[in-house]
Amino acid sequence: MALVNCPSCGKRVSSKAKDCPHCQFVFAGSSKEDIEREAARLRQEKSDKLVSQSMLALLLSIAAFVYLFFQQPLANSWQRSTALLVIGIGLVWFVINRVRLIMLKRKR
Repeated sequence: MALVNCPSCGKRVSSKAKDCPHCQFVFAGSSKEDIEREAARLRQEKSDKLVSQSMLALLLSIAAFVYLFFQQPLANSWQRSTALLVIGIGLVWFVINRVRLIMLKRKR
């Protein structure tokens, strides 16, 4: 008896289990193609989430930059500091998500 990753949720389950106790994916009666299809669906779903988060991070950075550009708050004001902080957080979040997306695609 070995532990294998569930193709649906990715958690470790017994190789002799008939279904996953976490997500109820049925192993018994599933062909190898069904299991591979479920694993591919899970990877695509994760990829879609990362792309959505990347776009949200980029949108956040752009919105803060537009505010900074049009409003032009004073040099030492809290509005300027907040806008710069949001730009920084958004860009870091974007880069992290893009790296995670590259790592996910490399894993295939």
